[in-house]
Amino acid sequence: MDVGQASSKQQLRAPALRGIMSAAWRNRLRTAVLNRYEYLLIPVSLMLFVGAWQLVINTNRLPEYILPRPGAVWKMFLTSMQGGDLWFHTRYTLAEALAGFALGFVFATGLGYLLGKSPGLEKVTFPVIVAGKAVPIMGIAPLIIIWFGQDILSKALIAFLVIFFPMLVNTIVGIRQVDAQQRELMRSYSASTWQTFSILEVPAALPVLLGGIRVGLARSMMGAIVGEYLGGQRGLGFLINMGTRGGTPNASLVFVGIIAIVVITLVLYGTGTLLGHVLLAGRRRDAK
Repeated sequence: MDVGQASSKQQLRAPALRGIMSAAWRNRLRTAVLNRYEYLLIPVSLMLFVGAWQLVINTNRLPEYILPRPGAVWKMFLTSMQGGDLWFHTRYTLAEALAGFALGFVFATGLGYLLGKSPGLEKVTFPVIVAGKAVPIMGIAPLIIIWFGQDILSKALIAFLVIFFPMLVNTIVGIRQVDAQQRELMRSYSASTWQTFSILEVPAALPVLLGGIRVGLARSMMGAIVGEYLGGQRGLGFLINMGTRGGTPNASLVFVGIIAIVVITLVLYGTGTLLGHVLLAGRRRDAK
């Protein structure tokens, strides 16, 4: 076979290979779209929402200080970003929320573990915890601001109070789900307390604990915003409060703050969901 024949065969094969590769990519893309079609609904839903928003304004002829146009909100967003105000307040609120979540995670999981292991202790302390939960956060938040000032500590404590009870309950439920026969098996092997905790209790309770983490991450934002709205000089809650002050409210600024809160809350919840996928990936592989 001479060089000319070899090159001609390669030229004939190239279109066929490209066709096979393009078909494989099309099949892969089709599979990805069919498996994750819900993600495609996000931009579609967003466009429908903005269109309905604009339609309500045009139909009812609402003034800007009641319901601003999407274009005005977008312009205010760009102005806030260019001036650095939005990032400054967002960073402060996020720090408060994460600090409150860290406090809630440590205390709720620690106390929840003790109560889950000791039903007698739960009967004594849980009524007090439930009574404290019955107090509205809007009632106790002003006291926390008075006691601890208007800095990040008071906002973190308010976020902590918001997430403490649901994370505590999730921890108790998760620990109670550990199989009693598996506990006996660990005792028969003379496992230490740490071995029982790390090998049996944490993996068994992990799915429920991750649910509490997702809820805690999302609700911590609410606690931080409440604290900023009631008494603060920084943060997204303060930004929203600033938009409602004065003779003519700045509804566009309020919408920018609300949208920023929603986006950050979704990101925090998604982070908790991603953490769950990573930590439970091995368990899903074993189930298959």
